Amino acid sequence: MKIKNLTKSFGDKIIFDNYSLSIEDNKTTFIMGESGSGKTTLLRILAGLDNDFTGEIPKIDNIACVFQEPRLFPSLTVEKNISIVKENAQTSVEEVLKLVELENETYSYPETLSGGMKMRIALARALYFDGDTFIMDEPFSALDDATKERILPKVFKQLKNKTVIIVSHNIDEANKYADSIINLSSPLTN
Repeated sequence: MKIKNLTKSFGDKIIFDNYSLSIEDNKTTFIMGESGSGKTTLLRILAGLDNDFTGEIPKIDNIACVFQEPRLFPSLTVEKNISIVKENAQTSVEEVLKLVELENETYSYPETLSGGMKMRIALARALYFDGDTFIMDEPFSALDDATKERILPKVFKQLKNKTVIIVSHNIDEANKYADSIINLSSPLTN
């Protein structure tokens, strides 16, 4: 995946100035950098959620996203929040819930869940959708260390041979799970 000559600003603040970047297909790439360096903006552009830029960005089909907030439907059960993204999925809701250790919450509503549990539901939803590309913005930041220790190996095993782009501030996770790490600095030019 090649990004060429990306230029993006918010008013007078230049985020990317003629920036080019390659991200390996079917590998896990962690994007790191200081706050305001453009990490989330880059993900939004790649996901097609921000079209106010110049440059060449690849069109990505079959994309699964996990945002900084879980973005669950409050009126739907956990099961419905997951299954709403795809009919006839290759995997079952039960399987993805087991993967994120929430198999007992199938019929719970989001308001009854902690912040970390909601993020795991968002992660389960992305895994259920099973895109070719996964774009994730701080997907593990709301999880406690013990939970991360248990579920991250299973999640990354599931993501093997997918194109995975993760924004993270956690260098230990990046060192453990990334095939490559891209460190953004602000403002970006090439």
